Order: sequence, then structure tokens, then C-alpha cells
Amino acid sequence: MRSPGTPASPAAPAPTARPVLVTRPAGRGERLAALLEAEGFAVEHAPLTRLVPSDGEQLRAALVQLAAGGFTHLVVTSRTAAERLAGIRVESGTAVVAVGEGTAAALRSAGIPPTSVADGSGAALAATMPPAAPGDRVLFPASAAASRTVPDGLREAGYTVVEVEAYRPEHVDPPPSVARGLPVGRYAAIVLTSPMIARRAAGIGVHPTTAVVTIGDPTTEAVRASGLVPARQARTPSDEALVLAVREAVSPRPDHPTHPRSKETR
Repeated sequence: MRSPGTPASPAAPAPTARPVLVTRPAGRGERLAALLEAEGFAVEHAPLTRLVPSDGEQLRAALVQLAAGGFTHLVVTSRTAAERLAGIRVESGTAVVAVGEGTAAALRSAGIPPTSVADGSGAALAATMPPAAPGDRVLFPASAAASRTVPDGLREAGYTVVEVEAYRPEHVDPPPSVARGLPVGRYAAIVLTSPMIARRAAGIGVHPTTAVVTIGDPTTEAVRASGLVPARQARTPSDEALVLAVREAVSPRPDHPTHPRSKETR
């Protein structure tokens, strides 16, 4: 992975002379950048947000209740939320539901094996959860900027949902080379993985020749609402699917649809 402004030496013929800009927070974009480089892309990783852990009284009180068996379900939709639960005791009778294999793996690393894993999106989780039984209570630790898909969907199914802030995203100013280069077409593509990051990129300015690649429906919607045009949407919210979407956006083929659809909560 290269820092902004540093050219890459790709292992394969470069699909484009211009680099791809990865905008995920520090600690979250390195694997994606490495996969893109393995595909021959020059990559710059310039986070537009950072993830700040929350440690409020509401979160602490909810985790005490969780350890005491006060919730029938624990629903986790991101790696960062899973990592915030490391060392927390979860009663054996509490169902632990993860969204996506990445979140499930982070839960296992935190010592909390998931009971079930939804197919990569909050919408899939809400659709597959059975109707609530009397007394069913869900703890939903998430980002302060999390999509409403999961908590609203669970409430519609009859669950009592306790939402607590596990972390919050904050703006990060990009390096001057990115701030200057993004509006003038320095990049072949930009990868956007949350609505907040999409809005940050739009605020900086994205040149029309830069392909905008998104991780799922909420981010794509934020891209459009910000006045940008999405070029490709990853089929699933995974690094591998993002790499494929970038390749399709930079070198589109007639047999690929313009906007493969997926959904995510990030």
C-alpha cells in the first residue's frame, strides 16, 4: 500500500495509469488496498473519517445488563462494534447475531461466537429474524451514524431494541495532494464505504472522470444525494467485491450491469 502521492510498482500490468483512492478509516482500508495492488492498481489510502470508541454511561450500563442475561439477542453489524465488545461476558442463552462474515470473525476474535450470521446486510438480518416472542429484547451497539435499517426493522418485527453508541466516526482532513487532486481528476476511481465518507468526498469534489465505487445501497444513496454519480456498486459488502467493482468501473465490459446491488450497514 502506498501513501498519497507515492507511485506504486504493480505486480501486474496496471489497469489504469491513475491511482485508486481508498478512503476507509485507518486500520480498515489496508487489506482492500493490498488486494487492489495485487490486481495491478496503484493505490493511495487517505482516510476521510476516523473511528472513535465511545465509553458513555449508557454503553457501560447496557453491557452490564448483557452480562447478566438482560437481553435475549445481541445484534452486531460491524467489525468496529464487535471489537468494542472484547472481554464482555455474554450469557449462553443470549442469541448473538452478526451481519456478514467479517463481523462474525471479529466477534469470534473478541471471544463472542455468533449464533447466526446474516448475509452481509442489515436488511438481510431484519428480513430473516423471526417475529419477536414476548419479552424479546435486543442490544444493538453500533456507530453513532449507523443506518436505521436494523433497529427499525427489528422494532417492526416486535422486538424491544436498546440502541447504544459503541463508536462514532469523525471527519479527517485529507492530505493536500488528495484535496487538490480529487477535484481535478488525479484518480481513476474512489472507493466509498459509508454514507458519511460519501458526503465527505462530495464536499471535497470528485472529478467526472473519477469512477465512484460504493459498498452498498446506503452509500450509493448518499452518493446520489450529494450530487455524484455512482459508477459501480459492490455485489456484496466485502473487500473482494469492491476490487471487482473497481475493475469493472475502470474497464467496464458489456456483460456487467452498471450498478450491481448490495446493502450494508457500516
